[in-house]
Order: sequence, then C-alpha cells, then structure tokens
Amino acid sequence: MRAFLFLLTAWAGLHLAPALAQETPPVANETCQTCHVAMEGHKVNAYHNDCLGCHTPEPKHLVEGGEGSMKFPGSDNCLACHKSNDHKRMNWAFSAHSKAGVECRNCHGVHSPDIHMKNGREFKGVNVGMWKSDAKSALCMTCHTDVAARMNMPSHHPVKEGGLSCVSCHDPHSGKQTALAGTNQQCAKCHQNVSGPKVFEHAPVVEDCTTCHNPHGSPNRRLLQLAQPMQCLQCHSVTANRHASQNGTLRGAQLRNCTNCHSAIHGSHSDPKLKY
Repeated sequence: MRAFLFLLTAWAGLHLAPALAQETPPVANETCQTCHVAMEGHKVNAYHNDCLGCHTPEPKHLVEGGEGSMKFPGSDNCLACHKSNDHKRMNWAFSAHSKAGVECRNCHGVHSPDIHMKNGREFKGVNVGMWKSDAKSALCMTCHTDVAARMNMPSHHPVKEGGLSCVSCHDPHSGKQTALAGTNQQCAKCHQNVSGPKVFEHAPVVEDCTTCHNPHGSPNRRLLQLAQPMQCLQCHSVTANRHASQNGTLRGAQLRNCTNCHSAIHGSHSDPKLKY
C-alpha cells in the first residue's frame, strides 16, 4: 500500500505539476498590479516592495482573476520580521492592544496608514487639526474617544497643541507588566520639581500620581480629579480643633483651597504637615 501511494505521488508530481505551472501565470509585482491597479506607483518601504513577501496567492487566485484564497498578513506575519532585533515590539504579546485583538494593520494599515482622506478634504474619524500637529496622537484618538474628549477639557496636557504626543507617555507595542518604570517615574520625566524623595512624604504622591491627577484632562485646575477641597477630603477629614472657628463651626474660607496653607503638597523637607 505504501509503495502504491509513493508511486501515485511521484506520478502526480511528474504529470500534474507541469500542467499546473503552465496554467498559472508567473508571479511578480507586475502580475499583482494587473488587477490591483491602486498599488501602481505606491510608495512603500524598501523592505516592503515585494508583494510575495507578505501575500501567498493560490494558483486559482491568479488564473481565475481573484478567486481563491490569499494569505492576508496578520500581526504574527509582521512580527516575523519586526520582532527579532527590535526591542520596541518584543513584548507585543503582553500589550493591552494585543489582548484586545488589535492587529498591526489596524494602526499601520497594510500598504499605507489606515486613515484616508474623505472627499479629498476631511480625514475619516480624525480631528484634522490634531492630525497636523501630531499624526500619531490623532490615530490613537480614533479609538480612544474618551481620552479625546478629556483633551478638550480646560486643564489638559498639550497633546492637541503639539507639545506632547500619546507615545511620549504610552508604549503602544508593550504593556504595563513589561515596563521598567511605573506611573510616577513616567510623570517625573517632565515634572522633576515635584518628584521625591522627600523627608516628609505625602502618601498618595508616593503611591500613584493619578490618585489626585487625571493625566488626560480635567475640568479642574492642575488636572485634579476633583476640585479643592473635595480632592483632599477624600482622605482627610476636617478636624474642628484646627479648621473651625471659636464656636466649633466651619467657615467658608477654611473650605476653599487646602494648598493655601499646605503648599508642599508633593512632599516637604522641613514640615510634617506639608506646609513648607
């Protein structure tokens, strides 16, 4: 039985393969462009100039004008080249994007960026002004619409103004588990004046900057999650012996800005109550 199968396979290789080769046109970039005319003259990276480097069309696809399957590159295909010797993408499997099912082509496109102009003027789903100031952030905002809304609040990081980019703080190809620095270290890259260590430290400052601040935008000054004094009252109760008048009632002036007295809110070298 095995000998019969061997002879049958050999016969098929000798007689059917030449016939199939004659029916199938030679495959090259020019062959693809006979149908995919939109790709003619398209500027691609030097390493992406071969259609067969990513696509493997079946003979039926070539012979019958588009019928049959063709390998469509996914993230695994991209990482076959962009993973080795590339520390920026080596942790893709741990990233939030990968876990959410996002693929490389969702952001980078296949042959060009995945955002195209509509009617020759407007970008689909993209703020044109942000696209001009920072194309990477504009691309992020097409999915992260909640963050885009916060960027329009009175207090926000200058992303839409072009002073910062989403990738200045976030690594789209990696995740929190693989980051060597935490949130506070990320903030301290720019906000070095409030970074520790301090002799007297404020506990939430040491733990996480986002306990008090929303980094993407807030209706309150200085990116605070809540306006003063409510932000402070989330942890600190107002004591009558220190913040009340002589008859024990609280005065309006004492419930305005806690930082009027406790100015060293990020830590102090001299005062345990963070006044100096």
